[in-house]
Amino acid sequence: MTQDRYPSAAHPADAEHITVYYDSGYFAGWPFNHGFKAFSKDELLVSFSRGRCDYTARHDLGHHVVDARGGEYVTLRSSDGGRAWPLEGLQTLGSRQDIERPLHQKPAEIPSQPCAWNAPDFFLTAGFGIPPERDQDMGYIQYSRDRGRTWEGPYRMPTFGFAWVQVKPDYIVRPDGVVLLFVTVGLGDGAASNRIVAVYASPDAGLSWHYLAPIIATSPDARFTKRYYASPALLDDGRILVALRCQMDARNAWPEIFESSDGGRCWRFVSRLSDWGGPTDLTLLEDGRLLAVYGYRVPPFGIRARVSEDDGATWGPELILRADGGSWDLGYPRTALLGGGKVISVYYFNRADDKIQLDGGVRHIAATIFRP
Repeated sequence: MTQDRYPSAAHPADAEHITVYYDSGYFAGWPFNHGFKAFSKDELLVSFSRGRCDYTARHDLGHHVVDARGGEYVTLRSSDGGRAWPLEGLQTLGSRQDIERPLHQKPAEIPSQPCAWNAPDFFLTAGFGIPPERDQDMGYIQYSRDRGRTWEGPYRMPTFGFAWVQVKPDYIVRPDGVVLLFVTVGLGDGAASNRIVAVYASPDAGLSWHYLAPIIATSPDARFTKRYYASPALLDDGRILVALRCQMDARNAWPEIFESSDGGRCWRFVSRLSDWGGPTDLTLLEDGRLLAVYGYRVPPFGIRARVSEDDGATWGPELILRADGGSWDLGYPRTALLGGGKVISVYYFNRADDKIQLDGGVRHIAATIFRP
């Protein structure tokens, strides 16, 4: 009975680790923020942020330095199922400031025609937005209809009166065609203020957006624990699950699962899937099970996962994908199906054995192929 309640963590026997993008002159990170998709078992596209970094001072590693001030959004493509990522395929979408600052200098644009968000070749990326004053971020989306070869946007997302919004490519398309986008929003001034996840809905394939509902915890710690960065999954019976990042402080964060059975209007708590971790990417596997992959930001630093066979109510033993991280500064995974029961999770990482060390090794993009 004790072993059933406290199963030992396991290492997947066939896990294959891959370096997607490594450059000692850059800090590369946050695929969770920008998107990842397998268009087929061979062709994959990942989007991430990179910023110049010479790894000589701790200030150089500040996320506000390498991303908010000097970040550049890029995409990289694989044509062999995620094992090789040729650098000649690196595509820049522009510096963060070049993309986002014009959003505050002209009226908001809308797409000229609807886009099929569930089309096989559709790819969505997103950005936080440069605040015109204080922390009033204006998040935006960009999308491609041709597997990331050409792009439309950026299109500024409405704030609906929230203090700021942070948009990530977290969406599902309901069976009735309504697109739901899960947006982190601020309830007050300052980036550290209360934040929740708001569900935005588009009934016309992205031509217009409307506010649908909040996802709000009712637990006693809700007044001082932030819950944000939702990763959704649409179940076969129409229910929607989301994994939320729950964070008390930088070292106390964990993932929780919430569920809606009415199309995203109302939400209830389902489970907490691990002691620590986050943000968490939630993926519906080919056999109907749920896979949750998350950064593990307490020693031993790395990437971990769990699988649920009952729609998120309970979770199996923790799977240790990586335990060789050099510091807490890693994670933000995205996962895609490769077929045949295999998946690939891409994330940012830093290795304890890296020759360059500054609070961990060079921040780079890595991936793990495994069979949950």
